[in-house]
Amino acid sequence: MKGLLVREGAIVDATIVESSRRPRKAMEIMPEDRKEEKTDMPSAISYSDDTDATWIKKGKRPYYGYKVHVSVDAQDGYVIGGHVTPANVADTTELEKLVEGSNVPEGSMIFADKGYASENNRTVLARKKLKDGIMDKAVRNKPLTFIQIVINKLISSIRYKVERSIGTLKRGYHFARMRYTGLKKGNMELLLNATAFNLKKAAAMVE
Repeated sequence: MKGLLVREGAIVDATIVESSRRPRKAMEIMPEDRKEEKTDMPSAISYSDDTDATWIKKGKRPYYGYKVHVSVDAQDGYVIGGHVTPANVADTTELEKLVEGSNVPEGSMIFADKGYASENNRTVLARKKLKDGIMDKAVRNKPLTFIQIVINKLISSIRYKVERSIGTLKRGYHFARMRYTGLKKGNMELLLNATAFNLKKAAAMVE
């Protein structure tokens, strides 16, 4: 990989990966207003031997499994960091761990969608001397300014690289569903898939 990976910044995102086990029964699926909220209370009773997996509701569909948090380099889309959590862990809580695992140099820009927009995450980036490329999020009675809308569009135009990398992992490496059970094996599977993805991408770029 030497000479191929130029870390001019990183783009972060998260995606749901279903458990390799299909629960035979589920009760009390979390309501829409709690779908991204981490909670100590059980969101469902699931009869499954994949006990690290949890339920999450995206749109109108419930999923049982994990959330894969990924960062790719902003230039070429190589996977440079990532980890796996239960599906009901919110994206916004994982930015610091994701950035630390990506080993990007000081001064790099970190691009992220509005799901990562929080005062804490912006503070984390400032403390680590990283540039803030997190999209702004409108709040009640405070719509986005024209400048914020323009900046969001620019960030969105760059974020396709992480979305494309995640899409390739899911389609080309069958990572839409875990092969194994548990967080430890899930993180191992992410590492193996990311390594294969990067090697294949590097080979194609030097041809």
